[in-house]
Amino acid sequence: MSGDHTIRARWRRWEGLGLEHLVLQEGPLGIVAEAAVIGGDAEEDFAMTYRIACGPDWEVRTLEARIVGMACSIQIASDGLGAWTTAGGSPLPALDGAIDVDIMATPFTNTLPIRRLRLDEGQSAEITVAYVSVPDLALSASRQRYTCLKSGSLYRFESVESGFSRDIAIDRLGLVVEYPDLFRRVADA
Repeated sequence: MSGDHTIRARWRRWEGLGLEHLVLQEGPLGIVAEAAVIGGDAEEDFAMTYRIACGPDWEVRTLEARIVGMACSIQIASDGLGAWTTAGGSPLPALDGAIDVDIMATPFTNTLPIRRLRLDEGQSAEITVAYVSVPDLALSASRQRYTCLKSGSLYRFESVESGFSRDIAIDRLGLVVEYPDLFRRVADA
C-alpha cells in the first residue's frame, strides 16, 4: 500500500514469557495488521500468526490466523457491515452483526473498536465482535462494551456476558500500552 504509515509494536504477557510483534500499516485505502504471537507458559504453549485487513474507517474486512506447526487456521471475510463468510464464501450466520474481531491472545484487537468507534470522553458503546479463542481458533459472537474514560488515553473494556472488565491504557494511536493482568507494551520498533 503506497503512502503507508508503518508502526511496529511489541507486547509481553503480564505474567510469563508470552510475546507479540506487530506491524501495522495505515494508508488511504485501508489498514493491515500482521503479527506473530508466542504463548508464554505451559498452559499457553502455542505460536500463531495473524493478519487483519480493515477498510479506511477501521471496519474489519478479512482475518487470517494460523497456529504454527498445527493444521489449525481460519480465513474469514466481512462486508464491513456485520455479515461474515468463510474464505470459500460460505455464510457464517453465528457472527451476524459483528464488525470487529477479538483474538484472545492479543491486545491489538482492542484497537479496532477504539479506532472505529471514536468515542468522546464519557461515551460508551456496546458492540458484537467475532471472538477467536486460542489455540483452537474457534469462532463465536461476543457482546462487549467500550467506554472512553479519558480521551486518547484510557478506555474501559467489558465483556457483557462474563462481566470481565479492565481499564486499558492506550497511546495516541489507540494501541494498548497497558492491559492490567494481561498485556503490557514493551517496545515500539
